[in-house]
Amino acid sequence: MHGFKSFAKKEVLKLSEGVTTVVGPNGCGKTNIVDAIRWVLGEQKSTVLRGGKMEDVIFNGAENMKPLSVCDVTLTVHNNKGKLPIEYNDIEIGRRVYRNGESEYSLNKTPCRLKDINDLFVDTGMGSDAYSVIELKMIEQILSENGDDRRRMFEEASGINKYRKQRKSTLRKFDATRFDLERINDVISEVEQKVHGLELQLKRFKRHEKLTLELREKDIQLAFLKIDKYRGIMLPLEQEIKDFNYLKSSKTDQSSKHENELERSRVTYKEQEDELSMLQTELSSLAEKQQNTRQNILVWTEKGKSALSSIDRGKNDYKSNESRIVVLRKDGDLFLKESDVLQNELDSSLLSYKNEKENLDEIEAKYHEELKYLDQIQNDRWNHQKTMVSDRSLYDRTKNLLEDKNKKFEILSDKYLLQKNQSSEIKELISSLEKKHSSADKTFSKNKLDYDALYSKLQNQITSQQDYIKKYNSLSVKIESLKDQQDFYNELIDSNEGFPQGTQYVLENPQIFNDVLGTVADVFQVKEKYRDALENGLGELSHCLISKDKKTGLETLEKAIKANAGDLSIIPFKEAIDYKVKLSPAPKSSNILARASEIIQTDKKLIPLADYILGDLLIVQDLKKAANDKNLEGWRLVDLNGSYSGKDLIIKSRQVSEHGNLIGRKSKLDIISNKLKEIKTKQEKIVKAQSLIDIDIELSKELLDEKESYIKKIEKDLNELESSLMKNHLNQTQCLENIGIIKKDLADTEKIINDSKISIKKLEPNIHKSEKLLSTFQGKINKANQSVLEVGKIRDSQLLALQDARVAMVNIESKKDNLLFKSNSANEQIEAIKKSQANIIGEEKTLNDLKKDFDKKIINGEKELEKINAELQKQRSLIDLKQSVFRDTYEIIDQIQTKIKLEQKDRESILENLKSSEMKLNDLKQKIEIVNERIKERYNASVPVALIVDDSEYDLAYKVEKIQKSLENIGPVNMAVQDEYNEDNERLNHLKKQRDDLVDSEENLRETIQKIDRIARKKFQETFKHISKNYEKLFNLFFEGGYGNLRLVGDPDPLEADIMIDAQPPGKRNTSLRLLSSGEKALTAISLLFAIYQVKPSPYCILDEVDAPLDDVNIHKFTKVLKQFSDETQFIIVTHNKLTMEIANHMYGVTQEKKGVSKLVSVSFD
Repeated sequence: MHGFKSFAKKEVLKLSEGVTTVVGPNGCGKTNIVDAIRWVLGEQKSTVLRGGKMEDVIFNGAENMKPLSVCDVTLTVHNNKGKLPIEYNDIEIGRRVYRNGESEYSLNKTPCRLKDINDLFVDTGMGSDAYSVIELKMIEQILSENGDDRRRMFEEASGINKYRKQRKSTLRKFDATRFDLERINDVISEVEQKVHGLELQLKRFKRHEKLTLELREKDIQLAFLKIDKYRGIMLPLEQEIKDFNYLKSSKTDQSSKHENELERSRVTYKEQEDELSMLQTELSSLAEKQQNTRQNILVWTEKGKSALSSIDRGKNDYKSNESRIVVLRKDGDLFLKESDVLQNELDSSLLSYKNEKENLDEIEAKYHEELKYLDQIQNDRWNHQKTMVSDRSLYDRTKNLLEDKNKKFEILSDKYLLQKNQSSEIKELISSLEKKHSSADKTFSKNKLDYDALYSKLQNQITSQQDYIKKYNSLSVKIESLKDQQDFYNELIDSNEGFPQGTQYVLENPQIFNDVLGTVADVFQVKEKYRDALENGLGELSHCLISKDKKTGLETLEKAIKANAGDLSIIPFKEAIDYKVKLSPAPKSSNILARASEIIQTDKKLIPLADYILGDLLIVQDLKKAANDKNLEGWRLVDLNGSYSGKDLIIKSRQVSEHGNLIGRKSKLDIISNKLKEIKTKQEKIVKAQSLIDIDIELSKELLDEKESYIKKIEKDLNELESSLMKNHLNQTQCLENIGIIKKDLADTEKIINDSKISIKKLEPNIHKSEKLLSTFQGKINKANQSVLEVGKIRDSQLLALQDARVAMVNIESKKDNLLFKSNSANEQIEAIKKSQANIIGEEKTLNDLKKDFDKKIINGEKELEKINAELQKQRSLIDLKQSVFRDTYEIIDQIQTKIKLEQKDRESILENLKSSEMKLNDLKQKIEIVNERIKERYNASVPVALIVDDSEYDLAYKVEKIQKSLENIGPVNMAVQDEYNEDNERLNHLKKQRDDLVDSEENLRETIQKIDRIARKKFQETFKHISKNYEKLFNLFFEGGYGNLRLVGDPDPLEADIMIDAQPPGKRNTSLRLLSSGEKALTAISLLFAIYQVKPSPYCILDEVDAPLDDVNIHKFTKVLKQFSDETQFIIVTHNKLTMEIANHMYGVTQEKKGVSKLVSVSFD
């Protein structure tokens, strides 16, 4: 221990086992040893350490000794029993604090955190705030009605402090998690709606995008196919155009050459034609003359030959004709004789044929009469039978119809009665059901209205409950925040943090400096907006003390100097209020926010003081701009951030201190306290309202469930009634329709029955009469058939005889005609031959004359023909030569003309084809340009030069049209929906993941809280039970017959219940611990303390003058108990009592050789 409070020099306390006492006069620094142990174990409250701020624990100087800048305390704990959760046997805990407020902690000389030390000692009873350190002033706190300190001792003994901390931390996390979960659920609900809407849009967008890409692909493919097709057509066209242009030029040159050649050939041809024409004329006349001569010679020769052959033929014919005449005369005579014989046979045969013919005609007539009679009878019988069959069929059908209709009439009558009865029953049932339905519907409507009202009420209650929960959670968060702020400002005010040391000393000793009214920072108040500006503008003046007057101010200064208090400044109140300053008017500038003296809120009497201190201080918006403003020269300037520029050219900037602002601390604390009270009041009201509304909600839920069950039952009954009504109405309608149909069927059937009976009566006599008549017709037919057969046989035999007679007659007549023909023919031939003989003689004479004449003509003609032939041969040779030349010329002309015509035709064809090809080429180029422009305009792309396409142009065109229709059906789409959906969906997934994490965290936290509560409750109950038993025994030991008891009251949860201490010394009936004397209170607290030690002994226990109120008798009891516990616990007792000193194993004395500086003296009794 070095530099801690009054221990200026390094001191070492070796605290052995057993009882160690610390003795010394009042004010020598005994309690500083207790404070040092508390401090090194992590005590944070300077008030517990009897200081205003933490730097007060540093040695502050004494006579002839300067203050130290640092203090250092090290505590070594022997962990030989393993009570601390660390593997080391010796643990060295160190703490160091510097004058500037910095502090350091160490474990075994290794830097660590305060949390590490607190975690090391938690639930061991050895912490800075545990029951191992008990001061006299704490006895009142332990036995007070508040009982928080008392409960803390029990929780420390139970070992549930760490659970309590864990539970508190977990509960904060749980509340924060629930709050976050509610917020995130609201956000998720909104985002889900948005994502759902975007999802629908995204589906349309994706379909649109897919179709657009497909359309782009198919359209480009289609364009490529078209362009490729056009280019395929263009290649041969371009080649054709080149060829045509070349042919065009070549054909023009050739054409001019051929025309010149043609003209020359035509002139030659004309000349040759005229010459040949003359020769042809001469040749024609010679040829004609030759032909005539030659023809005459031939005719004459042939005529001579013909005359000779005719003469020879006439002679031969004359001879043959003579012999033929003889033969023909003989045959003619013979044929006439045979003809006469056959004439007689023919006459006899003709007579016989005529007789047979007459007999056959008579038989034939009779046969036809019999056939006619048979046909008539059969027709009469057939007609009669047909009529009879028709009547019989009609009769049978009518009879069957009558039987069927009678049966049907009976069935319909039964159906009619059944349907009528059924209709009556259904009508009665419908009437009954309608009454029930009307009643049930009214009941259902009424209950539905009640249910809606209850449901609406429940929803309002739940909404109110949720609002209360939200408000409660919000208020809890605000309360925690305000409490932290309140603690912070309380600590600042209690420790006077931020003031100089001398000022702190004066403020901490009001009994010495009772004439000091406060500080400038306390009397000047200002709005939050101007606080930083004003505090920096005041500077050190804000630390000034205010005394009643100058005299008391000087006295205060003198006392402070004697006490070596440190720096301080004093302003006399009386003189300050009498001091008046004439303020110059503030310059006019838009940069100036206010004059500092005008915004101060203080007592009217102190306004002159404010004018004096702050009258020349201007608060500006922009310090840099104001510092360069010549109008503001001679003024002190400060901006809202606290940056300052003074008259003395000093420029400074203020950084917010860890102690906050000095000005307005108390007012801020009052505001926080009022807000805290107000919020707590609101929270209590909310809790009450929430408990009421919870009861109302449960009641409403029960009523709603009952009403819902009842409504469902009524609704079920109502549905069943409606179903029954519908079925019965349908059945009734069906019955009525069936009755109408049956009635109609009955009437129709009855009419048919009556008509059938009448028809049957009419048909029966006709049928009997027809049957009798039909039997007579059959007899007649049989007789007629017999007659026809007999006559037919006779006719057939007569027909055969007639045919035989005719054949014989025809044969005879044929033979006769043949003989006559042969005889006539022979006579005719004889006459013809005779005439021919006479002609032959005459022709022979004539032919001989002609032959002689023809011979002379032939000789003359042959001579003339020889002359003509020679001349003709000469002329033909000449013509052949001329014709050959002429033909050559003509062929040349013809060839030239043909060439010219062909060339002209070719040229025209070339020009036409060239024009057509150029037009086609331009058309194809234009089409390609149109396709490219369309693709460029539509897709901002160009048609590729090479592309693999599987579909045909027709298929692609169909697909493009189909896709375009689909896009038109989709309509307009949000093109940015993908990014929006991805962003919101990612956010939603992240939120859901967060929600799941929060739900899991909430469940884990709930389970953790429940687990902590179970463990803590069990530990607390067990510990409390043992402590209670020990307390009764120890109380009875100290008071000898008194009654002491511990009990839990209030909340049924042991962890939340209050611990009540019953203490009744012998002969007293106290109703409150406040009625006990100081000694009785001390013994009661000691009984409780040692009852706790019996359950969970602390390795050490520090008692600071707790025996001061005890008399000697009770001191003996106290020391006796100490000896019992000293085997388990190391006791360090600060005392003035000699009886307590007597039981000590070791003793330390504390003295002050120098004023203000403590020193240790050790004594050992071993």
